Amino acid sequence: MMEILPKGLYIDFVGKRAIFGSISAVLVAISIALFVFVGPNWSIDFTGGTEVQFKFKDDAEIGEVREALGTIGIGEDAIQQVGDVADDRFLVRLQGASSANENEVAAVRAALLSAFGPDWIDELRVDSEVGSRASVSYKGDQVSIGRITSALASLPGVTVQSSPEDNQFYARLPGVAEEIRAALTAQLGDKAFDVERTDSVGPKVGGNLRVAGLTSMLVTMALLTVYVGVRFDFAFAPGAILCLFHDAVLTCGFFVLTQQEFGLSMISAILTLVGYSINDTIVIYDRIRENSEKYRRQDLHKLINDSINQTLSRSIITNGATSLALLPFLVWGGPVLRTFATAMLIGIVVGTYSTIYVASPVMIIFKENQDRILALLGFQKKPPSGSEPAAPPA
Repeated sequence: MMEILPKGLYIDFVGKRAIFGSISAVLVAISIALFVFVGPNWSIDFTGGTEVQFKFKDDAEIGEVREALGTIGIGEDAIQQVGDVADDRFLVRLQGASSANENEVAAVRAALLSAFGPDWIDELRVDSEVGSRASVSYKGDQVSIGRITSALASLPGVTVQSSPEDNQFYARLPGVAEEIRAALTAQLGDKAFDVERTDSVGPKVGGNLRVAGLTSMLVTMALLTVYVGVRFDFAFAPGAILCLFHDAVLTCGFFVLTQQEFGLSMISAILTLVGYSINDTIVIYDRIRENSEKYRRQDLHKLINDSINQTLSRSIITNGATSLALLPFLVWGGPVLRTFATAMLIGIVVGTYSTIYVASPVMIIFKENQDRILALLGFQKKPPSGSEPAAPPA
């Protein structure tokens, strides 16, 4: 294995486990407190809402964009400049806001009743899952999508989609995107622009995604814990559990502290770094197991110290290479990839630290107290084969 550290370098990691264990406990407590009392900056993936991204063909200042959109009640915090200043690209993010408004729904209803008769609509409702889509059921014979599209052609931005149900269709409403377009055209009519992207998530879908994301994190940690317990033994698994919990909590705490957006990309990053962290832990666990088979009489503290020092060069090289690969995403990746890269870089540092100062010391505690812990849990050690119980005293 390639060595990048000086020969003869030996660091007493285990001897400083109490100091760094206390630091980790304090940081985890702070991260949990931040998550509970401050709360993450949830993205629209989890809260529901609308994102509209647009690009000006001419030079535009963010101040004039904010002033133009302020006329329709959009606050300055909701408007961000994306990319370089020279790109003239802006993003409007409205959390919790539904794309559909009452005026648009009323306009769709009026156009359909005018085209097909006053009793034609059986039900018209805006889906709670998707805020920009109206579901329309109608009476009588089935009408083609082409005729319905023609009836709504006078409404800008409204599109029609078929439904698997008979006598039903969906009407996509422009909502906030159309209001933003109209406000920019009215206030900055001398500057041409294009709406590049419009994303809308309903509040129900956002809530479901948040639950699913957090559940996936817990399930992943549980499965990795089972894997470690099966591959090694009882004394190894608790360290891996705390290591995974430590890495995920500290990464989330950093994002809450900096109020960076917490969305699906963040969940993906945490799941990735959890897998990366457990891989680093298993490398050291493997070396500990190999050394324990070679040197059965060696002191446990020295054996673990030797194992960590022997794999230290490997950890630095691997983690350094992964960090270098993430730097382009951090610099040029845009908002989504930048969130992922930031979480991964934090996770690499925290994961390496936790493998040395969390997983290994916890393993020492469980190794030294394994019989007592098993007894407390109700699992008595099995007596050696062939042994017979001692005769009771006379």
